[in-house]
Amino acid sequence: MTWTIRDLDRKRDRKAVEAIDTSFETTSVFDVEASARSVQLVERVLDAPITKRYFIDEVFASWASWEVGWVADDGDVRGFATVEYEGWNQRLNLWFLYIAPAWRRRGVGRALIERAEAHGRRIGATHLWLETSSANVPGVRAYERLGFSLCGVDTTYYGRYMPGETAIFLSKALPAR
Repeated sequence: MTWTIRDLDRKRDRKAVEAIDTSFETTSVFDVEASARSVQLVERVLDAPITKRYFIDEVFASWASWEVGWVADDGDVRGFATVEYEGWNQRLNLWFLYIAPAWRRRGVGRALIERAEAHGRRIGATHLWLETSSANVPGVRAYERLGFSLCGVDTTYYGRYMPGETAIFLSKALPAR
């Protein structure tokens, strides 16, 4: 069965979105090397793979500020993305992008990002921006393949919440077409 991208309905899709497995396995992490004038991500191979799971309940938390979202649907929700526009800097924030493990590397993430980009262009965004963890090497590599590049890091962002991990910020220009 083929899948389609459609608007996310907060009520109708909530259970299906919350059922998506957000875990990933990685055999490496990024270490951040920073000086007064530069930042570099250096990939470090781990002694053993690690599995990390993101908290899906944050998607529908009362503080979640995303405005619009989309799901990949083939009768079941296989992935989703949500965004929020910040008018003061014309930036579209990608708050959540999760794809069910069996559907990764099948074009679902790309299609959701393309839908977010089209939405961003339509409302006047000049960049699509996101934050991820230094442990999410597979995600960073996927974002790089989609045209994102490093635009910053924050070594204090996660605090005690995710010790040893650094927030990585990526951005992609959205030129008018």
